[in-house]
Amino acid sequence: MSLIKKIFPVLITLLIVAIAWVGFSLYFQDTIVDVDADATNYTKPINSSFDTDIIEEVSIRTEESFPVSPQEFLKLNDLN
Repeated sequence: MSLIKKIFPVLITLLIVAIAWVGFSLYFQDTIVDVDADATNYTKPINSSFDTDIIEEVSIRTEESFPVSPQEFLKLNDLN
């Protein structure tokens, strides 16, 4: 009888771990996300050349919208 009293907590713990293991296995099997096979249809390669007109437009808008131009800001940082 004393052997059963010593092993009983170990068996209960082992049972709880086994039930948790099976439960997590079932849960994670249901939550696996499959990658869409047609995902390549939604992507397109990036254009290897830059449109300089758009870059110039962004540069002009940057200079107009910021109170301090980026060049002046960088110079201020160099001084410190």
